[in-house]
Amino acid sequence: MGGVPGYGRVEPEADEPVFHSEWEGRVFGLVTSVKGGLSRPRLESLEPDEYLSGYYQRWMLAFERGLMARGALDAEELAAKTEHFRQHPDARPTRRIDPALTARVRAGMYRQRDVRQTPAQPPRFTVGDGVRAHKIQHGGHTRSPGYVQGKRGVIHTVYAAYDLPDDSPGGEATPPQHLYSVRFEGLELWGDSAEPGTAVHIDMWEGYLEPVESRSAERSDG
Repeated sequence: MGGVPGYGRVEPEADEPVFHSEWEGRVFGLVTSVKGGLSRPRLESLEPDEYLSGYYQRWMLAFERGLMARGALDAEELAAKTEHFRQHPDARPTRRIDPALTARVRAGMYRQRDVRQTPAQPPRFTVGDGVRAHKIQHGGHTRSPGYVQGKRGVIHTVYAAYDLPDDSPGGEATPPQHLYSVRFEGLELWGDSAEPGTAVHIDMWEGYLEPVESRSAERSDG
């Protein structure tokens, strides 16, 4: 939710642990070891109070609902188990954890795969090009932050091409697109309320952007 007014400053935690509680690590292991265990649209379907309940809390809620949607988890079974641990907070799982399964989960958590794609066209933009972020109209999931839509920026880095993670109208597959790091000046994003000299770099797919003259070019031409 970076960039959205009303949520206060980001306060880094000194010596922050990887997980604040054991259950967070369990949720991470579950989600990363199940294919398709978590999706951004599923997260975004949570109610606001659920989404704001905490990072791994919303992972868990979205994961549960994904399992129920697949028929792998029953709502009554989940409610009964939740009530059991509510009444017995010190209870531990009775099922023995298979060491081989633990090793497989660990291997899956840290497995890396190359997700770069080969698009049909070369990159439309180069470093230094002025761009404007489109206003997304489809209303589904998008990785284009709402607070940059309609704003102007400058291409800072040209990456490889990757699959576009957005929802597409009609659900049809979307061809891979080039990815860019775009620099947005704080003054452009937040006006006079921005801290002086600040800027934000955001990774954006090519379809999010349209060409415009950068402000620096406009000043030099004037």
